[in-house]
Amino acid sequence: MKINWKKFILRNMEIIAVVISVIATIKAIPYAESLRGYHAYGGEYLIPLFGLLTVLVNETILEEMEEK
Repeated sequence: MKINWKKFILRNMEIIAVVISVIATIKAIPYAESLRGYHAYGGEYLIPLFGLLTVLVNETILEEMEEK
């Protein structure tokens, strides 16, 4: 069985991006609440979407590279 190293590395980078975005969200929520002084839903809840967007862009780039 031959391993496609580009896909393997990309998949690991995607997992790392998602984990980092989740950790950043967990850290950002209490920080934003301490700055505001009250509980509110702000941009800190959108941080995981950036991790997901990174994954989707990387997948699209990989697909385009494989087609060419």
